[in-house]
Amino acid sequence: MDARVSTRFLPRLCLLLSLLLLFPPAGAGEVESRTLTVTDPAGVDLGVTVYPATGDRLYLWLLPQAGEHANHARFGHELAAMGVEVWQVDLLDAHFLPRTNESMRSLDGVSVAALLRAAHAQTGKQVMLVASGRPAITALRGLRQWQEDGPEEAYVLGAALAFPNLMVDTPVAGAHAEFVDVVRATSLPVFLLQPAQGVYRWHLDDILTDLRRGGSAVFVQTVPDVRDFYYLRRTDPEPEEQAAAERLPAQLLQAGRLLASVPRPLAAAPLPEATRAIEVGRGLVARDRPRPVADFALTDHLGDEQSLSDYDGQVVLLNFWASWCPPCVHEIPSMNRMAETLGEGFAIVSVNYQESAEHITAFMQEVQVDFPVLMDFDGRVAADWRVFAFPSSFILDRDGRVRYSVNSAIEWDDPDVIATVEALMAEPK
Repeated sequence: MDARVSTRFLPRLCLLLSLLLLFPPAGAGEVESRTLTVTDPAGVDLGVTVYPATGDRLYLWLLPQAGEHANHARFGHELAAMGVEVWQVDLLDAHFLPRTNESMRSLDGVSVAALLRAAHAQTGKQVMLVASGRPAITALRGLRQWQEDGPEEAYVLGAALAFPNLMVDTPVAGAHAEFVDVVRATSLPVFLLQPAQGVYRWHLDDILTDLRRGGSAVFVQTVPDVRDFYYLRRTDPEPEEQAAAERLPAQLLQAGRLLASVPRPLAAAPLPEATRAIEVGRGLVARDRPRPVADFALTDHLGDEQSLSDYDGQVVLLNFWASWCPPCVHEIPSMNRMAETLGEGFAIVSVNYQESAEHITAFMQEVQVDFPVLMDFDGRVAADWRVFAFPSSFILDRDGRVRYSVNSAIEWDDPDVIATVEALMAEPK
């Protein structure tokens, strides 16, 4: 082909190149992930998915209790494009443990410390841990184990924790929460991402107090308009959740910068005395010391104000719930039947946790609810009642004292439950 013929195609070639630059093929520019294995001192092989990058930081991401989500690959690619290498590991899978709360809380920090050492040894980079929910406990244990192993340089930045669940176990509704002992023995910096509608929003001061006891520098960023697990929804995330998930990589980038700006001690803080045993809620629990409760006033889903004191002289089932909680919805029919069975002298007052009146009105058109639904828009009333799980319920006697509580769904028209409430109704006032 001579030059005269070939030049005919130059305009078309230039147009094609321009289009490729403007609209690159899907996936163009994404780093390819790879896998590697790190063996910890106990001989456990830890499978790691790596998203390589050329920057000087590496984020070691402990996958959640439920396992990998599609967003994790997305976040890995996005952070790598920002210059942050990402290692992701599923500790429950590596240890062949079932995906239960007990399994997650049982993990010590040995595997995490081994991963921290391997990440730095193989890349020479500063390393920050990332975790959410219950794996946050393992992250803090890993930081402390790394310190106890005697590192020679402060290449670990600390941890970025989203909606961390740091409790020993879910306490009886109305009881104080106890956090695992490593929370009070964390001296490395911590960055917290706390959803504004999350369960721990109004308990954040307690978490911060325990973290700071070990000397940890703590940063907090509130995530507006979302609840816990906002970037881990398996189906139908809300628009606010999608928007918040899109912001997460940039927030984690900022977290790494913040943690790198403060001192990072190599010495581990001393462990406090063992956390006292807490009373864990399993079904209807009698309160040994009945206590009177403070009154509160909320509007119902129709905008009318009601107070708890409006029900003085009756036995009251006070129920905290949310429509996104399947066990909460499951127990509503049995609560309807309970109210019908017990009749006059008994009342159900339900408090919805941080949902809109419009949403609950629509919900009640689909699900029959035969009792008032009061709207706790900011979650303060639930926090005052020390609600850490949904549903949580309290049975108040006719003097307004808490006599029983439960932080799980039960069949409220069970004969034993009915008999318990009838006994309260028969007590002299």
